[in-house]
Amino acid sequence: MVITTHVYADHPDLALADTIRTLPDVTLGVLEDAGTDPENSEYVFWIEAPDFDAVEAALAEDHTVAAFTQVDEFRGRRTYRIAYSDEATLLTPMIHRIGGITRESRSHANGWMLRLQLQDHDDLLTLDRYARDEGIHLELLDLRQESEVPDRTRFGLTEPQADALAAAYVHGYYDDPREISLQELASVLGLSNTALSGRLRRASERLVEEVLLDEETDRS
Repeated sequence: MVITTHVYADHPDLALADTIRTLPDVTLGVLEDAGTDPENSEYVFWIEAPDFDAVEAALAEDHTVAAFTQVDEFRGRRTYRIAYSDEATLLTPMIHRIGGITRESRSHANGWMLRLQLQDHDDLLTLDRYARDEGIHLELLDLRQESEVPDRTRFGLTEPQADALAAAYVHGYYDDPREISLQELASVLGLSNTALSGRLRRASERLVEEVLLDEETDRS
């Protein structure tokens, strides 16, 4: 049994809270599959803003930020590696500790909107107790129960191929127009352009073979 839920989290010391409050016209999000360790203090963020000078000024003044570095820019969206300071309050380590997965993190109001995948209701209660102990306002917005987690390695895909396809889809690589470049996506996943391109190509070939072609079909 798996639970998928959306929650809103708010706290004065929550990561990037100062920046979110200072720049209400800016949208921030954590890139999924960015290869960061939930126990680490650094994440890769995408940021959409009308003025990135104002964004960087806000990040420089944000007491929850220790350092930041621009990674890439594509169609008005920039990605940054941001290291948290010791003053930052985080939910991610506890989510990881109880075996949960953060599927999406996006700025909202004065805090963060999170889409979480948890194993059961007890994990949700544990997270709620932790938030209360830390003084974090945690609001449950919706809750969905699923009987099982989809197997992403079906259709003959390897786990790295499935991860690459999922990341490309989530970050808008297949959108028209594209929301992210191959170079930016490769940087997020910690791969070279050639490695990512090859992984996506092989995954696409495998899907065509497994889904669109039957055993009697001759590729020639």
